[in-house]
Amino acid sequence: MPAGRSQVQFGAQLAEVFEKNMCCSMLRHKTAGLLALLLFLGVVLKVVAKDFWEAKPFTEWSEQEAMKMLSESPWSRTLLVLGGTLAAAKAANRVTDLPSLSGTGAGRGTGVGQAGSGIGSGGDSVSLYVSWFSSGRIRQALGRLAQIRNHAPESEVKKFVEQPSEDYQICVAGPALEAFNSLSLADFKSKTFLVSKKDKSKSLPLKSYVAPKERSDGMVVFSFERQLNGKPAFGLEDQEVEFVAQGKKIVLKASFKLAKMMDAENLDL
Repeated sequence: MPAGRSQVQFGAQLAEVFEKNMCCSMLRHKTAGLLALLLFLGVVLKVVAKDFWEAKPFTEWSEQEAMKMLSESPWSRTLLVLGGTLAAAKAANRVTDLPSLSGTGAGRGTGVGQAGSGIGSGGDSVSLYVSWFSSGRIRQALGRLAQIRNHAPESEVKKFVEQPSEDYQICVAGPALEAFNSLSLADFKSKTFLVSKKDKSKSLPLKSYVAPKERSDGMVVFSFERQLNGKPAFGLEDQEVEFVAQGKKIVLKASFKLAKMMDAENLDL
């Protein structure tokens, strides 16, 4: 074969290989670019998407959204306690075992917190719903449920939601709270507190205890002073606050991450 023709064929082969490499390279670049775009859009959507409690007023929340605030929000936790600890527990309906706001309601929860524990004689686990009752968000959820379920007047709901709370209040609701009726402030006093998980010196002792039988909504309420040494007890610098309550055989623990418990720019406690 003449040398000139051989060189032409070799050049054509090189051109073909080069073209294929260029196509592969461009495809890789396009794929990488597409992946980068998808990642960027995912981040943007995550940043833009707001939780329902930030996206609309509480008077527009659905019943499901109000229940979610009381069950799967930064202000609420679900604790599983052995049924034997709480005496005869009736069968729990996990969706509806919240007191309706016929007086003023309670909460339920899950999310980031620790699991609760009960010391008892066995039996099925019972869900107890622990919420930061003094927060505006929890009161909004309870107020909205009162509107939906009980047709509560707007004026009554507004008064309840806007009512200031002198103390931090943690409430407990659930299907079997009879055991709490036999307990008093003295039973809980020495082993019940709110404490900063970052600074253990910031610990608030129990101020008051209200049993279910003393409330029209049938829930338990623990109260703690808001001030410590003349200043607000907790701030964002504490990062996380733990609620601990122990009275005889009942032991409850729940943690709350403060950075997520914001109403606009303020801590909602």
